[in-house]
Amino acid sequence: MTRIFDISFTRLLVFTLLTLCLLAAPASANQKDLKEEELKALQVKISKLKQTIDVKEDSKSRYTRQLEKIERKVGALSRKIRDTEKKIGRKQAELKKLRKTRKQHQQQLSRENDILAQQVYTAFTLGTQEKAKLLFSQQDPEIFQRNLVYYQYFSNARVKLIDNVKANIDKIIETEIQINNTRLGLEKNHKLQKTQIAQLSKDRNKRKSIIALLDKLLKKQGRYLSKLEDDANQLQNLISSIQEILTETPLQDPEFDRKTFAMLKGKLAWPVKGKLKQLFGRRKPLSGLRWQGIVIDAPAGRYVRAISHGRIAFADWLRGMGNLVIIDHGNSYLSLYGHNESLFKSAGEWVESGDIISSIGNSGGQSQTGLYFEIRKKGKPQDPTRWCKSSNLFTS
Repeated sequence: MTRIFDISFTRLLVFTLLTLCLLAAPASANQKDLKEEELKALQVKISKLKQTIDVKEDSKSRYTRQLEKIERKVGALSRKIRDTEKKIGRKQAELKKLRKTRKQHQQQLSRENDILAQQVYTAFTLGTQEKAKLLFSQQDPEIFQRNLVYYQYFSNARVKLIDNVKANIDKIIETEIQINNTRLGLEKNHKLQKTQIAQLSKDRNKRKSIIALLDKLLKKQGRYLSKLEDDANQLQNLISSIQEILTETPLQDPEFDRKTFAMLKGKLAWPVKGKLKQLFGRRKPLSGLRWQGIVIDAPAGRYVRAISHGRIAFADWLRGMGNLVIIDHGNSYLSLYGHNESLFKSAGEWVESGDIISSIGNSGGQSQTGLYFEIRKKGKPQDPTRWCKSSNLFTS
């Protein structure tokens, strides 16, 4: 009776587990679909927000619109150059590996040729009828049989060695073809890189001309202070709008709250290795405005990294900030990264601490390269030096 009960219970348990698995699969699929829908909804709202900003910008100086266009182009081209450099690096590594393989095949072929030459010489010294001489010169049947086996081994080994030599020659020829194709690919990438760099130089010179014209216009109209105020207000409005969007469309991540951002205060790494140039709360020159973040002096092209786990809330060009990235860290905490050259992430993407999000530049009409960095809580600026540990640096 107990045995029957055990069998019935086992069957019931197996049936229950199978049922749960079948139910879990659609649930998991539905959850994935739901996340994709939420992501699309968030991206649509942020896209509409950017369109609204662009419409407002139409009323601004045409030089500002030209600056946005050229800085977007410079950022995209810089990213292409970086991708081309990676391709060149991979091709060079591939070429090095192929040349090493070719050398190994050549060394093996050389060894096999030496052995084959010795065998050919041995066969030659025995004469063209070496097998007949070897067999009929023997009186003892045992010796005769043994020599016959030896000769067969010798003959088979020679045939195998010849086959190996042929195979190695084929491998060398195949490797030579691969080396030639890789070399051609490398030359093509070098030419592409040269063209891209030349175009980038032209675009940067054009950008300088636009900035000079924009500065001249601002001086003539005496609008430096009002421009700074406009830029600050636009950033504040953007942040307020983003927070509203995030509240309306909360993208859920099961590990989003694994460690509250507030608990990381004083432990975070700096987004880029560099020297602090402008400090939080200090007055900006020729105005009563204060820095709401900090400026980190760093060379162009150096990678900028996310200070903590979060979701990209904004990754686009904004007047005054240039190519800007904003990360939502949950609980109304945001981190901002401005004046980038190239952006590597898009709105809605999740990032981990240390993930590359952009590269250092001077977009937004800046004359010097560097990163503008902010941390905000409920829209209010926080002093980044109180959040990031001085000795904690990512490898750039």
